[in-house]
Amino acid sequence: MPDTTTLHPARELGYTTSRFERLAGIEVHHEVRGDPGNDAVLLSHHFYGSTPTWRTVMAGLADDHFPVAFDRPGFGLTERPPRSRWDGTNPYTRDASARIGWQLLDHLGVERAVLVGSSAGGTNVLEMYRQQPERVRGLVLISPAVTGDVGPPSRLRPLLRTPQARALAPRIVQRLAGDVSAARIGRSWHDPSLATDDHAEPYQRMLRVEGWERGFWELVTAEPPPDLRDVLHAIRVPTLLTVGASDGIIAPRWNRRTAGAIPGARFEVIPECGHTPQEECPEALLGLMRPFLDQLPD
Repeated sequence: MPDTTTLHPARELGYTTSRFERLAGIEVHHEVRGDPGNDAVLLSHHFYGSTPTWRTVMAGLADDHFPVAFDRPGFGLTERPPRSRWDGTNPYTRDASARIGWQLLDHLGVERAVLVGSSAGGTNVLEMYRQQPERVRGLVLISPAVTGDVGPPSRLRPLLRTPQARALAPRIVQRLAGDVSAARIGRSWHDPSLATDDHAEPYQRMLRVEGWERGFWELVTAEPPPDLRDVLHAIRVPTLLTVGASDGIIAPRWNRRTAGAIPGARFEVIPECGHTPQEECPEALLGLMRPFLDQLPD
C-alpha cells in the first residue's frame, strides 16, 4: 500500500503519459493516444475513478482514433483548488466539469468528438451534450448515472455546506475513504478475484494529492443529485448504451429504460461483467465500441 500520509502537488504524481493543462483556472490531468488527425473519442471516468481506468480501452482505439481521457475536478490527478482560489464559479459542479471537457477538446484542436462516459462519467458527457450538441458525433454510455450519483442525500447537502461541517470535512472524508485495495475495487465487479494491485494503484495515488479530502467534500456537497431525463429525449446522435450483466451499482433493467428514452439508442449487455467494463472486461467493451464507432456518419 503506497504512503497516503504525505501529500504532493498533483503534477508531481503524474505518470510518464500524463499531461496537465490549465483549464477554467485549474490544472487538469489528461492523457491522449494515437494521431490527433483521427476521429476524437473523449472518455469520462466513473465516480472515484480516473484517467488510468481507460488505458486498455485507449490502447485498443489508438490505431485509428484519437482517444482522450481526463480527470474531472475532485478526482485523479486534477488539481483541487480551495475556495480562496475559485474565480467566482464552483469548479466541482457538473456544469463546470462539462465546460472543462469542452475546453480540453478546444485545447487539443478537436472540433467534434464521440463522448464516452462510465456511470457518473455518463452524467458528465450528457451535460456536455446539453451544452454543445452540435459538436457531438455520437454517445457511448456505460451504465450511466442519470437520476442519481454517489453522495449524501439532497436533504443533507445544505447542512454539509455549513462552515462547521466544512471544518470537519477532511477528517470525515479520510474515514469514509479508508484503505483502497484490489479487494475493494473488485466489489463492483462480476469476478472480484480479477482485480489486481495495478487496478487499485490509481485509486491509491489520488489519495496522495494535496487537498484531495477538501476537493472530495466540495464535490459531493456542491449541488443536488442530477436528473438528466430531459436530456435523453433530446438526443439526436447515434447512441450506444451498454451495461455489465452483473452490475450491482446501477441495475441493468434501469439502464434498459434509460436506453428506451433515447431515440434510436442501441442497448447491449456484457455477460459476466460488473459496473466498470473498461476495467474488468475491456476487450468485450471494445468489441461493442469499435463497430459502433466505425459506423458513425462523418
